[in-house]
Amino acid sequence: MEITQIPPGQLQAHPHNAHRELRNIDQLAESVTYSGIIEPLVVLPADEDQQHTIIAGHRRQAAAVQVELETVPCIVLPTTDADQYVTMLAENLHRDELTASEEAATYEQLRLLNWEPERIAKATGRKTRRVSDALTLHRLPAEIQKATDEGQLDLATAAELASFTHDPKALARVMKKGQGHWGFQHAIADERARQETKDATERLRAQLILDDIRVTPKPTNTDGKAAYLHMLLDSDGNEATIETAKHLPGVAAYIETIGSQPQARYYCVDPRAAGLQPRTRTQTINETDANHIDQENPQAQAEAHREAWERATAVRQDFLTGRYGTAKGAKTLFRTALRTLVTASLPLPTTYGGLADFATRIAGSPLEELPESVGMDRLTRATAARWLAEQEANLYNVAQDGWGDTETALAYLTHCTTNGYELSHIETQLHDELTTDTTSDDTYEADDQSERAPELATA
Repeated sequence: MEITQIPPGQLQAHPHNAHRELRNIDQLAESVTYSGIIEPLVVLPADEDQQHTIIAGHRRQAAAVQVELETVPCIVLPTTDADQYVTMLAENLHRDELTASEEAATYEQLRLLNWEPERIAKATGRKTRRVSDALTLHRLPAEIQKATDEGQLDLATAAELASFTHDPKALARVMKKGQGHWGFQHAIADERARQETKDATERLRAQLILDDIRVTPKPTNTDGKAAYLHMLLDSDGNEATIETAKHLPGVAAYIETIGSQPQARYYCVDPRAAGLQPRTRTQTINETDANHIDQENPQAQAEAHREAWERATAVRQDFLTGRYGTAKGAKTLFRTALRTLVTASLPLPTTYGGLADFATRIAGSPLEELPESVGMDRLTRATAARWLAEQEANLYNVAQDGWGDTETALAYLTHCTTNGYELSHIETQLHDELTTDTTSDDTYEADDQSERAPELATA
């Protein structure tokens, strides 16, 4: 292509240049002082004011102006609007890394020209998923874009936050709780569960109203009369049901959440006034319901703990799959896993649901289908999968009922964090508890030895 020398003053920035600010110009100007402009700029033909619009080379033009070069080498390239954006983006991507929001803004310009993510990806050498995530980022609030530009969020994680833009409070909770890629994955999983519970509660409330059932907050029952409907009989001695009693005075429902599942609890404020009678001695709501207005329901608490642990497990296993789910990744765990398998009897756990699928994800195929002639790469992955499944089963047992090996569980959590995993809140609680227990055991052993030391010394 023909190179034309053009004065820097006759070059103007493209209105859609991806860089919102030109960075490191002083450093580039110093290089230009000694070496000049080595690579030509790419510009459009001159307009009626004899100004050429820069397609690629905004920083070089700024450096040339700073060191007062008379002319700079340029390639005059007539192109379509879309081609301009692609040329400019490719230039910026490979020469001076764009911030995520700058990259997203340029993809958005192409999208407005009816370019699909697949076409943009092909033209720029980016993966389609990255282009799609960047386009999503462009639609997110400014604070999310800023956090992504500053490295607090990776692009893929930022794109996941799009599902919370309708609820600023939810978005704020995720941003407050998240830290690091996997920390944000925990926060996102927790918030999604929260949103699902909220949505399910609203659906249940709407259905109750459609069924002509009065919905109230949970009664405080200060007069001691309110009782659950299933504990009452109608005037004929039949069990009172919501279908037969919903139009009686004082009959209503409140919504209680057990774990993440909302449930309707039917009750009557004053059974005798409604013509209902107790089965035997009817206990009141406060007497029968552990979830009093000022108490935690043990069942709800236990269910919430179980669900929180399962969410954390799903994120952790995604992390482990990404880290060890290839032959190369599994090799880093092979020595540890093989040593454990050789020195201990570890049948593949079957009591904890989902571990077989998890092991298959790591190994690449079910462990029981490994042929005798299996290659080393596949065997390496299978060994890592077996070890991880055992660790996950033990960790689950320790977290749920304390019957597992606590030292092994602590070592496993430490292994995960050492390799880049961020613990969720519930995992951190367990880690701290196990660390405290281990420290207490060490202190006890030390005290026990010190008490016996004089006897040993005089023996």
